[in-house]
This record gives sequence, C-alpha cells and structure tokens, in this order.
Amino acid sequence: MAVMLIVSAGCGQQETVETPTVAPSAVPTQTQAVMEDIIEAGVACALPLPATEDWDVVLCETFDDNSHGWQEETQDNPYAAYTSAVAGGKFVVDYRAKSFAGFTRSALTWFDVAEERNFALTVTGQIDSTFSDLSWGVAFRGDEASYFLLSLVNDTYVFEVYENNRWLPLITPKQTSVIRVGEPNTVRIEAVGGDFFFSINGEMVNQFSGAALPGEAIQLMVSAREGANGVFLFDDVVLQR
Repeated sequence: MAVMLIVSAGCGQQETVETPTVAPSAVPTQTQAVMEDIIEAGVACALPLPATEDWDVVLCETFDDNSHGWQEETQDNPYAAYTSAVAGGKFVVDYRAKSFAGFTRSALTWFDVAEERNFALTVTGQIDSTFSDLSWGVAFRGDEASYFLLSLVNDTYVFEVYENNRWLPLITPKQTSVIRVGEPNTVRIEAVGGDFFFSINGEMVNQFSGAALPGEAIQLMVSAREGANGVFLFDDVVLQR
C-alpha cells in the first residue's frame, strides 16, 4: 500500500500535517519481497545505465508487465483518490487531490522502488494534466521518520529533507530550461555516502554534500494541490549499486 502524507503547496515550503500510519519501510510488503529476490538474482539491462558497468544493475524496468510487483491499487481517502497500475508500458497513477484544508495544501503519495543506501538511479516521469500544481519526484534514504526528496514541478526542481517532523530545503527551488514541461523528463540521482548528484534529461543540474540519514528506502512520489487532478506516467526505471 502506498504511503500518504499531506503537505503545504509551496514548492520548497512544505509542512507535514499528518504522520503516516504505515512507515515507508517499517512493514515488509510483497513489493519489497519481490525486489529483494531481483537484487539477489542480478539483472541484465538494455536501457541506458545511470552509472558505469562496474556498478551492479539491481532493477531494469520497462513496465512491459508487472513481474516486479509494483503497487497496483485503488485508494479513496480524505485527502486523495487515485488508481495506480502497470498499463501500456508505463506505471500509471491517475490522481485527484481532494479539498481538505481550504485549498492551501497538497496531497503527496509515494510508491516503493527498492532498498538501497548507495545507488545510481534513472527514471522517466511525465504529468498529463490541465492543472499546473502537480509534481513528481524520487524520495530516498527513507525510513519511518526521515527521507530526502528531489521533485519536479513545472520547470522547477527542488531538493528537500523531511526530518524531526518538518521539511527543510537543501536546494531551494531552481527554474531550468532543461525540464520539458508537459513532456517526459528523465531524472538521474547518484547517492554515495553524503554526496548526491542530480541530472535532468542528461544534464547535471546540481549536487549536494554533507547530508546524512539512516534509511535506505527509495520511492517514486506524486503530488497534487487540493482540487487538482492529473495522470502521472513513469517509465524506464534503472537502479544500480
């Protein structure tokens, strides 16, 4: 089951108002069990790799089927209604944020990818919506209390940490022409120790050093402001360690 948080709408100015009842990695799920089997077996990959070939490929996902056990579910809660499924060669999340705080905040939901501390990851994401107040991204180094989050909203990216029940911007929102609004965008994250490197569509846009969190969970994130709806499409997820 995906995890739900509620945050304020401002990119880089988020505030959690409800703690999830299920932590990202607190309870082993079927998805996590499948991912562990894949990691143990090793993976061949025809997709472009996010790191050099001496890094092991642990996930190479084109969404031709759901053999990896992605979270397919339908949810309707006080904050959002959505359906997630592997369909048409994509992981598709049809998402609608409800009105719950006077149209001042956003609903945020994420989906398990894997458990790795040091890794290189690429994922392609796209938003199909008439609304502009939607974002997607990657959370990593997650556990029940903290995680990092790199997210894209329109032509802007931001890097944040959630820790001690609050959000802190580590890289404030940055506009860039590298992001193609309304089209697929490929994000690359490399995390080694306390050093993080971020690329979008093949161009390195930023890096951050000196951060430390204890968790290992990696997750895809979708978010929408109250009243907004759209379809998120993910493809070509490659993970190396």
